[in-house]
Amino acid sequence: MARKRPKPPQLPPSGAPIGARVLVAGLVAIAAGLLLPLLVGSFSETQALILALVEIGCLALLAGGVVVMSQRLAASHDVLWAMARRDELTGVGNYRALHERLAEEISRHQRHRREFALVLLDLDGFKQINEEHGHLEGDRLLAEIGHALQEEVRREDSVFRQGGDEFAVIVPEAGIEEAEEVAGRLCQRVRRRGFGSDDSRPVSAAAGLAVFPADGVGGEELLRCADLDLFAAKRDGRTA
Repeated sequence: MARKRPKPPQLPPSGAPIGARVLVAGLVAIAAGLLLPLLVGSFSETQALILALVEIGCLALLAGGVVVMSQRLAASHDVLWAMARRDELTGVGNYRALHERLAEEISRHQRHRREFALVLLDLDGFKQINEEHGHLEGDRLLAEIGHALQEEVRREDSVFRQGGDEFAVIVPEAGIEEAEEVAGRLCQRVRRRGFGSDDSRPVSAAAGLAVFPADGVGGEELLRCADLDLFAAKRDGRTA
């Protein structure tokens, strides 16, 4: 089932300057309240009570400011973490995210003794697009294909850009038959996107597959196996 393209993560609105001013104002007020008895002398009970209430209010203001700034800092950290694992051009996961997700899926499927598939896609004709129409057109094509792949996969699947014109898709709970079906569907989707419908600028894709644990029990093993299968597919002209 196709899914909507996820929106890129956005940093929360910065409230640091306001938060910092509030904290500074609170600290100044508390310091003034502590120094006031030394400068003025003794207070009446009413004055002391008023001063204590002001101090309590300032402390509450400081506590609230600390909580708000901590929440904003945590939100910013989460967004930056996600941005560091997203390919800016295509919006899919990047090379770092691919390896992290592979490790997670290996651990999970190993624990439950299940299979999952890794599909590598390599574009054919992309080099000619760059040479004949420029890198801006090539970048636009990559962005369109990244979008198309995200729309084509299931919600539980993950799309990544390995680099250049090569993409990777992790397909949980899938064996070789499911992997072949996914690979064929994705290759067909590549032809329907970007310049694929333009006969003067055709783009197709070849796919390589690897299935855990039959083809490897580690991320590097699976990538190597899928890459070898991709090389064989390109050599034999198995593109779609």
